[in-house]
Amino acid sequence: MRILWAILLMGLMLAGCATPSRPAPRAELQPIHASQWQGRISVNVQGDAPSSMSASFLLRGDANNGELDLYSPLGTTVGALQWSPQNVQLRDGSSHQHFRSLAELTEKTMGAALPVDAIFSWLQGRETHATGWQADLSAVSQGTLTARRTEPAPEVTLRIKLDQ
Repeated sequence: MRILWAILLMGLMLAGCATPSRPAPRAELQPIHASQWQGRISVNVQGDAPSSMSASFLLRGDANNGELDLYSPLGTTVGALQWSPQNVQLRDGSSHQHFRSLAELTEKTMGAALPVDAIFSWLQGRETHATGWQADLSAVSQGTLTARRTEPAPEVTLRIKLDQ
């Protein structure tokens, strides 16, 4: 009987480590006019109260109408950001929060206001100016984007690694 309980307990522990499935990764990076990206995102904010956020993500749409789903390491949805010209909101669990702008929404969820319209361009390999931000697009074709905001303080580093 003890062996049966030990096997059952071990099976439950292994099941707890399993990652629920997310949308299937792409076989290759999206073409220039892609409307969907998937991978990992991290945002590090320096300063008096440094913060860091990291998650798996699925990004759909564009800077005007889009959705960004954030996933925990176990694959559960920790937040769903949605925006359109009429509505900017965050769904996390059973609550919905509405925001005045996409910058306010990204500051709440990521720790810093992110230049979302520039991020869409950067992911497509296009140089786009965003005030205070410098993007390194040298590895975008390999699925890696790094951008740094130096002005205004505090300094913010954004890293995106796309699934390939």
